[in-house]
Amino acid sequence: MAAGEQRRNLSPDSNTIELFEPLRAVLSQAPETERFRLLASFFVDLADRPLAAADGVEPSQAELLAKKLTRVSEEKALLADTLAAAQADLERGTKQLEAEQQRAEELDRINADQRKRLKSAQDQIAELEGQVVAKNGQLHKAESRVEELAIKLQRAELAAGDTTRVDTLEEAKRSLGTEVEQTRGNMEQLRLEKDAVIEQLKADVLTAKSSSSAGAGSALAVLWDRLARSKPPLAPGGLTPPIQAAERLVDTFIELTRFVQDLDQALAPFLGGFAKHNPAVARPWDVYARSPELQRVIKEIIDAEHGKPAGVVKMRLLGLKRWTLAATIAGDSAIESIAHELEEQMRGELGMGSDPNRKIKDYIRDDGQELFHQHIRELRSQKLADAYAHGV
Repeated sequence: MAAGEQRRNLSPDSNTIELFEPLRAVLSQAPETERFRLLASFFVDLADRPLAAADGVEPSQAELLAKKLTRVSEEKALLADTLAAAQADLERGTKQLEAEQQRAEELDRINADQRKRLKSAQDQIAELEGQVVAKNGQLHKAESRVEELAIKLQRAELAAGDTTRVDTLEEAKRSLGTEVEQTRGNMEQLRLEKDAVIEQLKADVLTAKSSSSAGAGSALAVLWDRLARSKPPLAPGGLTPPIQAAERLVDTFIELTRFVQDLDQALAPFLGGFAKHNPAVARPWDVYARSPELQRVIKEIIDAEHGKPAGVVKMRLLGLKRWTLAATIAGDSAIESIAHELEEQMRGELGMGSDPNRKIKDYIRDDGQELFHQHIRELRSQKLADAYAHGV
């Protein structure tokens, strides 16, 4: 068969064209996207159907298409109704929203007006309260002044009309003057008697001292010779000092003991802070801090029955001297090293060593000042260890 005859056989007849005419009319009215969707749905449904019905009769394509078009038209009408209802709801909601916004703006305006009136009323109340307080103060001062004047007036009236009380007071004054004169005489007599008793007691004390000084004089002379042999000498030798010299010696010893005790206790917290950053001196300082107090050591030395040698307090004082000088030298050396150490840190990893354009604010932000502070503390502890090791 020729190709032309095949095309003629494939061309639809007039009846088929008439059946598809309603479909073409409907599709021509639909949008392009809707048109393609309807055609695709139609062809998919047509492809899924069997070639013949169960009874062997092929269904009419025009009927199927008409049913499909009817269903699509119904769906389109339903969607159009739904869209119209949604648009109506949207318009109604929009109008309600605009009304609520207007109402909210009006309420905000009313609220702002009420706040302004409330603030104005509060200011007026505060001003009135201040005026009331001021008026009350003035009223209180006026009432106090009135009462004071009333009392003065009453006193003046009483003084002008009553002289009996004045006479009584004058008589009482004269009596008291007489008693005062008598008391003064008695006091003078007691003073004279007291002075006499004191003079007698002084004479008795001098007598007792002269009797006891004979035995104590030789002991004081020996002690004074030991003071003369000290380096440097503290007193001339070959003398027999009086008891008053021994009393002054004891008083001086008491004051020196109190001073050294106070100095040791005052320096202990600082020395402990210096030593705790370096293990080399932490242990020696712990041993020194645990040793007995100077006052207790001196008490044990001067004990009348079980006294210890004076070398004990000497060692204790040498320890205090060594720690004090070491701490002083360490503090001074640390202060003198601040400029050099700061320059080293600024040029190191914390400063320009990591970034040549690094600024001071960057250094502070990274806690550079705290790290430098810690470094100086460690340096001071190292200086303390060096000075203590050299036995300053």
